[in-house]
Amino acid sequence: MSFLSRKLKSQRSLHVLQYALALGLLTYFLLLPAGHIMLRAFYNEGSFRFDSFTNLLQNPVLLLCIRNSLLVGISVTLLSTFLALPYALALGRFNLPGKKALMGSMMLPMLLPPFVGAIAFKQLFARFGTVNIFLQNLGVIDSPIDWLGSGFWGLVILESIHLFPILYFNIVGAISQMDGSAEEAALHFGGRNLRYFTKVALPQLRPALASGMALTFVWAFTDLGTPLLLEFRQVIPYQVFTMVTDIHSNDMGYALTVILCVFGLGGFWLSQFWSRGYRKSLVKGAKPPASFSLGKLGDGLLASGLWFGLFLSSLPLLCLILFSFSDHWFMTALPESYTWEFFKKVGEHRLSRGSLQVSLFLSGLACLLDLVAGWWLARLIAQCKGFARIFLEAIVMLPLALPGIILAFGYVSLFSGSWLDPARNPVPLLIAGYAVRRIPFMVRSVLAGYSQIPETYDEAARCLGDGFWGRLWRVHLPLLSSSLLGAGILIFAFSMLEVSDSLILAMEEFYYPVTKAIFFLTTRAGDGSHMAAALGIVGTLILAAALWLSGRLLGNRMGEMFKAG
Repeated sequence: MSFLSRKLKSQRSLHVLQYALALGLLTYFLLLPAGHIMLRAFYNEGSFRFDSFTNLLQNPVLLLCIRNSLLVGISVTLLSTFLALPYALALGRFNLPGKKALMGSMMLPMLLPPFVGAIAFKQLFARFGTVNIFLQNLGVIDSPIDWLGSGFWGLVILESIHLFPILYFNIVGAISQMDGSAEEAALHFGGRNLRYFTKVALPQLRPALASGMALTFVWAFTDLGTPLLLEFRQVIPYQVFTMVTDIHSNDMGYALTVILCVFGLGGFWLSQFWSRGYRKSLVKGAKPPASFSLGKLGDGLLASGLWFGLFLSSLPLLCLILFSFSDHWFMTALPESYTWEFFKKVGEHRLSRGSLQVSLFLSGLACLLDLVAGWWLARLIAQCKGFARIFLEAIVMLPLALPGIILAFGYVSLFSGSWLDPARNPVPLLIAGYAVRRIPFMVRSVLAGYSQIPETYDEAARCLGDGFWGRLWRVHLPLLSSSLLGAGILIFAFSMLEVSDSLILAMEEFYYPVTKAIFFLTTRAGDGSHMAAALGIVGTLILAAALWLSGRLLGNRMGEMFKAG
């Protein structure tokens, strides 16, 4: 056997070994917890049983929770689409004054996670909150209105405000890739208004709409933190959270988690089916679509309307800032006095200070893990062909469809009593959960970065005698630095504000991350809610800085991070 043949065989063996190792790690920390839930829901005491599902169907309270969760997911998806489409069409097709500033400000609604925004939302729309007091002062109403009611619409509005930018980024990215020549041909042959939109534009936007709507539905359907703070108990995630403490004696939690998994994966695969056959309609490098103008007055009015909509969507954030500084705010539209005291307490109090340290430590390690694993998995995917590539890429992207609450519940059930038992020390599983949940961001970013590196660079370095590590340090990493750093910063910030893993896995106060500390502080009488708001502002500032830096580093690739498929 020649030296070249031996070298090729060695490379193939190494590649197969890496592929097997990647599948093994993903199976252990992703597929195995989800599979364990499925098995435990249907198989117990040595036989297949359906008692938990039978009992579930006979429980009117849990049936109501399933119905409410579906209504929340559908309502948030429809409302987010209704909000995102005008922004995407206006900013993607019209020459508006201040267009760059408007596009840059589309990140504002994402700065405040709905989990944190629930604190401000209650202050805004409570019976004696800002909105009612303001309307009473204007003489619009005589008695306070119960805006929150059961909490359903508050949950829908908060989720929609936070999630509609995800749909916007998907749609506006698709608009930028539309084929302008197809539009010209359609207009030439008389296709205008509704007919043009349904026959030409919609097929090209369909993949982006399907992807964004699927991600929005899964996110809203499985959200845990916002129902907790709004005290809206009639949803599946809330019920699953309450059943973690008796996970080994109550099979109902497994049945509910299976329902979350089925709808999460179902929404993801439905979006793939809906957009199948339409992805090729997006033509990269084609003639860009023409821009329109409504005249100076029309463009100005449209831009003003968009700014006003962004202002309304930012009200919870503004209210949270005021609440975190308010010394006394009751029965008045605005605080009567302001103080820095609660921010000082955040830095001095053992729980809040400790939670920041824990979150920084956990998020930093998860980010480093994703930097290495994400680059390795992206390179492995790029080297694979055919079914091997499709299979590995599908598993890597699975966390986008598999909610965090399912992984957290699976970790508790699978690893209880072992060396990874979260009741003893949740740190390893928290790091693993944070990293697994965000690994698709890194893989997508690195794959996009590799697609922009000309093959001639690698070939030139190879001709100059550089081996793999030489090409990695001299060619790959310098050219991938913006992709790696942009995605890494985003992963760090989102891990800092991860809700499901933190609430379920961190069982002892010593290990509380920021989100668990915020939830705990809201239950504390006196200044607890104010400290929670101040801690939420700290987290929001970290997220804002991360989104800004990632946007600068990733540019137009930022929208690729928020696609379901």
